[in-house]
Amino acid sequence: MKEFATLDKAIELAQQGYAVYPLIENMKKPPKGVAGYQAATNDQNTIFAWFENHPAYNLGLRLDLSDLLVVDVDMHDPTKNGRASLEQLSKQGLTLPSDTFIEQTANGGLHYFLKYVGTKVRKIDVWPGIDLLSDFTVIAPSEINGKPYQAIDGRTLADVKPAPKWLIDKLVGQKNELGVRTRCTTHQKKYTGRLLDELVTGTTQGNRNAWLTKIAGRMFGVGADPKTVYNMLSVINDSFVDPALPSKEVNVIFQSILKRESKGVH
Repeated sequence: MKEFATLDKAIELAQQGYAVYPLIENMKKPPKGVAGYQAATNDQNTIFAWFENHPAYNLGLRLDLSDLLVVDVDMHDPTKNGRASLEQLSKQGLTLPSDTFIEQTANGGLHYFLKYVGTKVRKIDVWPGIDLLSDFTVIAPSEINGKPYQAIDGRTLADVKPAPKWLIDKLVGQKNELGVRTRCTTHQKKYTGRLLDELVTGTTQGNRNAWLTKIAGRMFGVGADPKTVYNMLSVINDSFVDPALPSKEVNVIFQSILKRESKGVH
């Protein structure tokens, strides 16, 4: 990444009225002392202070303050191919505007940026490999493992198109356009199903350590291998804890529960 490219982009977005915030280099986590997207601002002095000594920081964009929605199309999981889901939707006449602002992600996925005025949402796997985000996102020129986020076809946020009606209907809870029936009801759910639901619900500041401790204990309780528990805690912290805890704190939580489990205390 060109030195200070992130700072230049952050200032450019701020001048256009967008709220941005820093993320640790090569990661999607905010640095210590920055409360994630809730700290996002368009104040140029604050932005300069963030990036002056950390030019390699990644860049986050707060979406809800600008009435933006991101359709996050992932393809790194073979069982959840977002492109395949888009193709199935397209066969039913349900398409996303191809002339809106689109970025390719570091993992080779796509971020469709759309105008959306509505309740803030973060819905994971709305369709296989497709998430809907209206709270925050990573944006170019961020990099993960040397692979950049980058705009497609030279478009910018000025080219964002309105979210189509069928997508807004989905956000407010109307039928699943892929025709998948949801048969599970609460009384049919087993312990693992309830645990998974709780993971996706996540938690916010003020309850993060206690919540992750409880989740770690429950994963050990269903017989998960310690390595699995540790890896899952990291994923859960990154995806469903707002703002995410520093990795050092996640490790302390894991070691504490591992020690307890090793003594046979449940």
